[in-house]
Amino acid sequence: MQRAPAVPRQRRKTLVRQLILAGCVGILLAFAAPLSVSATTNDKAEPSLKEKKEAVLATDPEILRTLGGHLIVGYYASWQLTPLLERAAIGGIFVTRRNSRRRSKRSLAAELTKFRELAAAKSTRPLWIATDQEGGLVAHMTPPLRRQPSLAHAIKRAKTDEERDEIVQEFADKQALGLNELGINLNFAPVVDLKPKKKLRRDRRTHLIRRAISREPGVVTEVAEEYCQALKTWRVLCTLKHFPGLEGIKADTHIKSASLSKSREALETADWIPFKELTTKTSAAMMIGHARLDIIDPKTPASISKPVISGLLRKEWGYDGLVITDDLDMGAIASEPGGFGRAAVNAMNAGADIVLLTQDGDGVYEILYALIKAYQTGDLSKELLAQSRKRLDKYAARYAPVAMEWPDDLPIPTPAPNRHASVE
Repeated sequence: MQRAPAVPRQRRKTLVRQLILAGCVGILLAFAAPLSVSATTNDKAEPSLKEKKEAVLATDPEILRTLGGHLIVGYYASWQLTPLLERAAIGGIFVTRRNSRRRSKRSLAAELTKFRELAAAKSTRPLWIATDQEGGLVAHMTPPLRRQPSLAHAIKRAKTDEERDEIVQEFADKQALGLNELGINLNFAPVVDLKPKKKLRRDRRTHLIRRAISREPGVVTEVAEEYCQALKTWRVLCTLKHFPGLEGIKADTHIKSASLSKSREALETADWIPFKELTTKTSAAMMIGHARLDIIDPKTPASISKPVISGLLRKEWGYDGLVITDDLDMGAIASEPGGFGRAAVNAMNAGADIVLLTQDGDGVYEILYALIKAYQTGDLSKELLAQSRKRLDKYAARYAPVAMEWPDDLPIPTPAPNRHASVE
């Protein structure tokens, strides 16, 4: 038998290298293929923010109107809101320092009027224009509005209950007049959490000790009632915050999760007195904080807890006013599975009426995408949505802003009776 010709040594080395290289390439391809499929699968399961935005803007207009009315969002430039307002994809706008900085009252009011007009062309419900104007440390409309102390500081000079009532009335009238001139009809004040004995450790943003009215539930209730009634007269809806209460929590919910671990007796005989009494004495909205209420739902932030909102507030207390979440762009929500998109769905299913996102980017599309997807898959309660729409319709019509201008040299007028807003 003829033998095969011998292969030169150098060529044998070359062949070995080629075989090794081919083997390595084969191994890499074997691993790369599943990774590529996995990546594609993940992309389909969770679209990019850009894809979510495109999907939201292409959604059936009726679905957008149905869901968007439950959302109040922040903004950094007017053009950002245009596609949302043109589709009635939001129910309100949150105005803060970044929007009012270096602006005159006239300029800011004109911008907010344009927003309302744009929304009115697509929605029968007036637009909520909201802000956070407590006075003192939290005064997002100052400037252009005049600076005021906090309510807690303002009432310190009162020597009698009558003097205190006069101070609160004057304080609220001045604030409400300024808000009314700007076209703002929803104010996230007053704080009715009880004042803590000492400052919370590592408190970077809450500063409750400087914002709370008093340690006495009776004083808080009386001051907050006077304040809310005065704002209502100027067609500005007040908001009680931050239920179930921040006094006693050990962490700042702006940064991380926190729990309210008080007994039910302690809460009912102190912390909850202002909240509960004011729900029967005023038409105030209620802002739900992100602290977990251990006695009812120790695993879930109150703002997205059905036992807290539908169980405690709606069923036990019989509260049928507006429930608004605290800002979802906070650490206590960021740590929850699904981020603030899933949190918005959970909040609506818990019985909330308005989801608040003060973030000024495209995060609104995360929430809208999550709500639309939940609505289409049946994961969003249509019964609760219908109940919520009735509440929103009832409130919005009565608190639609009415333009008013008063000369600077005139005293604050007493509003005419026909300007009185009420929710029956």
